[in-house]
Amino acid sequence: MYHVFIVDENTFKYHLEYLFAGTGAQDRLSVFLDNPSTSAIHSTTERNLVGMIADVSKIRLGDKIIFYLQATTQRQGMFFGIFKAASRAFFDENDEDNYLKVDLRKGLSFRIEIEPDMVFPLGITEHEYLDSLDGKNHPYQLCWSLIYRKLKGNRGCTMIMEHEFNDLLAKLKAKNNQSPLNSPSFSFAAPMDSIVPCNIQPNYQGRQDSLDITARLIHKANRHNAFEVHLQAYILQNYDTLPLNSLLLPQPNIKPWIGNEVSCGVGMQRIDILVKQESETDIYFKIIELKCVEPYQDIIDVQIPWYIEWVNDYVIPNYLHLGKRIHIIPSIIALSTNNTSFLSQASKASYPSPHPHTLVSPLEYIGFTISNNHINFIKII
Repeated sequence: MYHVFIVDENTFKYHLEYLFAGTGAQDRLSVFLDNPSTSAIHSTTERNLVGMIADVSKIRLGDKIIFYLQATTQRQGMFFGIFKAASRAFFDENDEDNYLKVDLRKGLSFRIEIEPDMVFPLGITEHEYLDSLDGKNHPYQLCWSLIYRKLKGNRGCTMIMEHEFNDLLAKLKAKNNQSPLNSPSFSFAAPMDSIVPCNIQPNYQGRQDSLDITARLIHKANRHNAFEVHLQAYILQNYDTLPLNSLLLPQPNIKPWIGNEVSCGVGMQRIDILVKQESETDIYFKIIELKCVEPYQDIIDVQIPWYIEWVNDYVIPNYLHLGKRIHIIPSIIALSTNNTSFLSQASKASYPSPHPHTLVSPLEYIGFTISNNHINFIKII
């Protein structure tokens, strides 16, 4: 998987020297992680913070990490890399003990450790990566993951897809004459806008507390509060362990690419979770719509068809040249329902195949219940 973290000229230096990446929200505290029953946080603030937790929770060991250095009045925004994740995401509360907060001049609560992978000194500009049509013949070849998310929004960590990463990597290699740096330690030279080797030995010493969202999700559900973003974070924290991996992953033994809040249109519609897996003969795209309430007809009639059309138009064409069978699996994860009308319509739902080499599976419905402080998932359809 491939993740982009937003940094500025000041923070980038410390990310490189201490080998970590992170995201956060100004001076806001995530009090619900240490105290799941707290009411001392506004619901909008909590949703924003849990959305960030969801973003970093999908990161797994070995995932590729790219930094986006924000633009200034003197230069364009730039992409630098490549690093890889050396830990799962962890929590460092945005208080006075937040590690490196004074040096960073901001609190980053949700973090991962990183290590060098193929680190190039020079970055590529936004224009070179997002605007340039060099080597592109069709709109679907552009990096829509970042064009839609705009990188100037309110999320400091976002994912890109494999074909988008491969394009970035090829441009980084070309910009740097195929020559990565050979050093275990790095820093950032702002006047030269480049990553440079340094003699600092990385020694990250911050807190690494748990980001487990389960207790807060159950508290919200028991109080009949909205918890859809908590459900998304929970799934991203647990998608590769039983029982979720057997329910969510078309091929449980193949490492997936998984994205959350996957933007799919200029109106900023989003697929809650998109899973991609690839074997020697087949490619699977699982489109998941999440609800913390019982599912309803509009999901079947409007949302799922929209998402299938977008995946067909903007994602699948990048993989047709491989000659593999491509599967689209539409899925709903929502509170279990006894609504016989919905269950009947869902069991009969079918969607046309958008391409001769693409198979669209019948609609899946995975229901969940919460009891005895546990969340339980079961495939209903």
